[in-house]
Order: sequence, then structure tokens, then C-alpha cells
Amino acid sequence: MKSRNYPIKKFLRALPLLLLLWAAAGHAHDVHIPVIIDTDAAADDIRAVTMLINSGMTDIRLIAVSDGAVSPKTGADNMARLLAALGRSDIPVAMGRELSLEPPLFRETSENLAWPETAAVQAPAPASLPEAAGSIAAALADADEKSIIYLCLGPLTNLADVLKKDPSLKSRISRVVYAGASPKRAIESWNTSRDPSAAETVFTAGLSVYAANAADEKRIVFDEKMYDTLCEKETQASRLLCAIHDTPDIRGKIASGHMKVWDEMAVIYMNRPQNFRFLPEPGFSGAMRLVDFEAEPIKNAWFKLLGHPADFHVETRDSVVLAAFPTEPAMFKEDVALHVADIIAAHGYEEWKACLLTNELHRHLGIYSLVGAKMGIYARELLEAPFDALEVVSYAGSKPPLSCVNDGLQVSTGASLGRGAIRVEEDARPAALFIYRDRTLTLTLKPEYVNRIKTDIAAAIERFGAVNPAYFDHVRELSIRYWEEMDRTTLFDAAWGRPGDTVEKK
Repeated sequence: MKSRNYPIKKFLRALPLLLLLWAAAGHAHDVHIPVIIDTDAAADDIRAVTMLINSGMTDIRLIAVSDGAVSPKTGADNMARLLAALGRSDIPVAMGRELSLEPPLFRETSENLAWPETAAVQAPAPASLPEAAGSIAAALADADEKSIIYLCLGPLTNLADVLKKDPSLKSRISRVVYAGASPKRAIESWNTSRDPSAAETVFTAGLSVYAANAADEKRIVFDEKMYDTLCEKETQASRLLCAIHDTPDIRGKIASGHMKVWDEMAVIYMNRPQNFRFLPEPGFSGAMRLVDFEAEPIKNAWFKLLGHPADFHVETRDSVVLAAFPTEPAMFKEDVALHVADIIAAHGYEEWKACLLTNELHRHLGIYSLVGAKMGIYARELLEAPFDALEVVSYAGSKPPLSCVNDGLQVSTGASLGRGAIRVEEDARPAALFIYRDRTLTLTLKPEYVNRIKTDIAAAIERFGAVNPAYFDHVRELSIRYWEEMDRTTLFDAAWGRPGDTVEKK
């Protein structure tokens, strides 16, 4: 029987990394954790790096490529292609040294990925690529003490080279998250067995090392169902990964059950540490090894990290009678159909669902009802609150157009009048108080947006003479533009507090 203290123990296990994440962020959109990525650029590493970039939580200072599943040169080329496809060619790439070892038998599979046209780049000459160890050393020297997470998805060759030359640079690393095992368990990890002496150097350096290597029999299988679900997601990240895995060799390995969720586990740990259990690794001070994990939450996180970046911090809203919320442009009226893909790409599927239902409930496309929907989604995001879990006090009053905010708030949070979870105060301002557990959050539409909306509505009334069909047609045009352009993360001023306490200004 599980101990009643199990949830507390699970939280305490995750606490060190959670504290590191929280220290780097005021809220979800401010998280920029400095990371150096060290990879051998195999297909699972491509998935892992895509997840990390897609999460929007990190400040990736450098990607260094080692000699592992692919050669350093091909790995650097593949990283350049990946960054080009994701619009992140600003991230520098460095090439590690070649090892005096035979290439692995699976190198041909790893080097021949089906890159789409969006990943087309001119491959740089090897001589023009910076050397990995020197680039890592420079990035560490430029960082604050204990500030860098060193994410290693391949052999530890590059980091070992850095530490041998200048051991003092380890002080800049807060934690090494390693998709491998300690030297004493090299047989259990391909990354470690590829360069065991490098692993010995890193594990004996006194660094905090979290070895996120799972036993092969426990690993999540990347099967055809996972692949099909990935390809159905229709996000930039999922389309890219769907394409690069679409080779006869890789598809055959997926069909046979050979492909697993391998090095992605390290990235998922960084984002969902509460779902992993580590214990100290005997013989290595500061080293921890993975002993267990919760498969279902990790599988869910795998998909979440490849979804719309705007959805990453928002709990999913499950439908009641719909099999799925519509996203096909053909299902929408012509003026909206032109914007469907761009709206979802910009603001995510969760906000799309909220705004879609708000428009139907509100019976016309309105600016303030959309503001309410975006406000409610942002409150759930900042408070990390599930749907239906918030209490809401709206200050929008009961007089249009400001009162239109109330429709969006109800739809986006689940705090409906029927459930008694929302009340309306007659303050006549576009703001709301959200209560979740022991915290409160007040969001207020910024003055510049209030003034812009007032100006647009006043101009519409002057132009069309009254609130008539022509007026509503024009407001519909404005609303579609606002829907697409308004970024919920920049729309509102936020103030934090606790129930019954004086609200603290953020």
C-alpha cells in the first residue's frame, strides 16, 4: 500500500528543480532558464531539442554536438536544419571532436532523416564551425555562478574536455541533466558506454548530475499509434518531427516496436520533475539516478511539449459532447476561415476553444467578449489552474459593451453563473479577480488597449450612425483583427494577492 505521504514525498523529490525553475520566473511566460545543450543529434535528440525549444521556457545559450549516434559534422548540420525549421537559427552550434572509435551500426539510420524544405540550410564547412569545448567554456565563463543547466543528450565527451582544461568552470553549472547512466552502470546506457572515461570525469567532478536513464524494459514505446497521434497534431513542431521520421528505415523500426522514448526523458524531467523518482548514486558525490517514473503523465507531457507553445502552461479543456473542436477552415464563415490557422498558431488550441465558444454564446463577434476569453485563459495559465477550478469576480458590470467581458470569462474558466462560481461587481472596468486555492490574481486590461477599443468603437458609431447591422458588420471585422492580434500575455496588468489580504502589485 502506498504511504499517505506519497504526494508530499513526490513533491519533495521534485522540489530542487522546481525551485530552480521558479527562481528564474515570475510566471509561466517569464521563464528563461539558461541551458547549454550537448547532443549527438540522433532522432530522439532531435525530438528532445524540439521539445525544449517549443516549450519556450529556456534561454538556449549553445548547442554542442558530440561524436555518438551521428558524426559531429552531420550532427551539426542536422542541428542547423532543425533550428532553421523552428525559426531559431540565432542559437549557435558548435562541433565536438571525433572519437577514435568505430561508428555505431545504427549511424546510417540516424544520419538519414527526411528533412522537410523548411529545414533547408546551406551546410557550413567543418572549418567554419566553432569547436565545442572552447564554445562551451566561453558560454560558461559568461554565465553567473550556478546558473546553467547542462543538458547532455549524448556522450559526455565535450563537458569532460572542458572540465579537464578548466575545472573551475563547473561552478557555473547548477545541474547536469544527463540522458545516460553513471560510469558504474555504463552497460545500461549507450551514451555512457560510447565514452565511459568522459562520464567518469564528469561524475567525479563534484557536480550535481541527474542521470535520467530508464531501464529499457520500462521505457515508453514510440509506436505507430504515438507516431500517428504526433502527425495529427498539426503544429510546427509535430509537422517537423512527423516528416523527419518518415523514412522506410525509421518507419520500420517504429512498426516493430524498436523505437522508444529515449533521450526525450531528460527534457520531460526538466518540465515535469514531479513525475520522476531519483535516488543518490553510490560512489559519486552529487549524482542521482532515475529509479522510477510515472509513464502516463510523461507520455502526456511528450505530446504537450510538441503542441502549440501557447498551450504549454494551460491545462486542457475536455469537451463534453464534441469529439473535437473544429479547426478546419471550411467549417467557418468565409471571413473567419481566412484567419483560423493563424489564430491557432499564434495563441494555441486552448484559447481557440474558449474564443470559439464565446463567440457562439455571445451571438456575435465582439471585442470585449474576446478580451474576457483571453483574460480567463491567461488567469488559468498564471495560476496553473484546471478548467472549472477558479472562482471569479468580474468588475465589468452589467452594461454593454464592457459587460461582454463576462461571457468570455465564463466560457474560458468554467466559472459560470449556473455553477455560482462567478459574480459581477458594478465597477464598469475591464478587470476581474481570480481565486484559486490560497492565491488571488487580478487582471486588468491595459489602458492603451482600453483607449484603442474606445476609439475604434466611437469611430464605428460615428461612421454608421447607430448600433445597426452595418455597425455590427464593422465590429465583426474589428473583432477578427483583435482576435488574431491580441496576445493575452501582453494585454493585462496583473496584481497578486491572497484571499483576505491586501493585493500585492506584480
